[in-house]
Amino acid sequence: MRGFYALLCTLGFTIFCPSDIDKAREKGIRWLLKDRNEDWGWGMRSEGEAIMALQLADGDGWYNSKRPSTVASVKEMNLVLLAAISNYPGLDTAAWYGGKLGQFINGLVSTCQDPANFYDHNLIELLMNQMNNFPKYYFNQNFAYSWAVLALCNSGAINETYYERLVDGAGNYTFGVDEAAISVIALSCVRNRTGAADVIPAINTGIQYILTNIKPDGSFGNQYTTGLAVQALYADNKSSRKQIKKKAQLTLVAHQQPDGSFGGVTAANQVLPALAGKSYADLGDIKICQKTTPPVTTTQAPPTTTTTPTQLTFTIQVVANIEGHSENQSYYVTVPIGSSLYDSMEILQKRVSDFSFKAKDTSLGHYITEINGISEDPDKRTYWQILKAPDTPLQVGVDGYIPKPRDVIIFRLSTY
Repeated sequence: MRGFYALLCTLGFTIFCPSDIDKAREKGIRWLLKDRNEDWGWGMRSEGEAIMALQLADGDGWYNSKRPSTVASVKEMNLVLLAAISNYPGLDTAAWYGGKLGQFINGLVSTCQDPANFYDHNLIELLMNQMNNFPKYYFNQNFAYSWAVLALCNSGAINETYYERLVDGAGNYTFGVDEAAISVIALSCVRNRTGAADVIPAINTGIQYILTNIKPDGSFGNQYTTGLAVQALYADNKSSRKQIKKKAQLTLVAHQQPDGSFGGVTAANQVLPALAGKSYADLGDIKICQKTTPPVTTTQAPPTTTTTPTQLTFTIQVVANIEGHSENQSYYVTVPIGSSLYDSMEILQKRVSDFSFKAKDTSLGHYITEINGISEDPDKRTYWQILKAPDTPLQVGVDGYIPKPRDVIIFRLSTY
């Protein structure tokens, strides 16, 4: 298709000619691919960053299970991570704590892999353990913490416990625009996936901070900062502030070197998605992962050669803010593939002490009457509505719905 458009362009149909921004993006992709080493990776634990950039910048996604060169790079990312786990089972080391693990998890999600079942390693639990220990001497600022929030969000495992730090810290940006931008991107992901309204003021605070730091040339600083800022603007609202975004994108084009580089892999990670009008908040929505994609196999990875996942991870959110209630809890759930929503709730109730529910049998299956001690009340016309985030009512009951990876299912006390 690109070749066809190129032909039309040469024939004088200028509407099909790529813009300077698109040319720079495509040139940057070519540079990033050429920068791979003999192992098809990028070295220095930068595989996650590079693959994220390629997946966001290259149309519907760069990864293709039938293209050996892309499979080789994804395998190398997996091997780098597996080697680290072999040396540091909890990844309790400065090189992998928090932000770096978050980047690799985002890389896995963007290439259609399940970080909760990564060669028998649950990376989501590892990351949550690291976040529970925040701040730690090498994981002690919100820039790195935002990467961890993004990883949980794009994996469908986010809850308020892990993102409230970014909400509370809005406006206090130790690393200036860079920190404001990555925080906005992370919280925008939370908003989009869970419908959480409590993140919106923090997003607005971050956006206003970014906009007050526009430079006279339309940039927000160097190419690293400007790339993140443009991503944040797209994450907040893809259709607004078009002129601000375009002017900033053109300053990024001016930073590109003759060989296509923007200064290295990290720069490419921050700039290429911005040129594509994307952000890290889009990593969980790579189109190729919505199709049937064979899993990546890593033949050198012990202890198993199987790549067929047996479990999936999703989130259950309980919201009750009427009739004097103030319940807003999220639960990360890992269940066998094929489990119904009702079965998943029973598993969660056995594992988590602060989640409970009651249901009654009806001719149509189980009907939820109470969650966390809050019962429906026919006299007050309240009931437990079931939604798929952000606001789509389920068309089947808890027995008929089979959760998918990264689903967010909301039980909301509502009135009729």
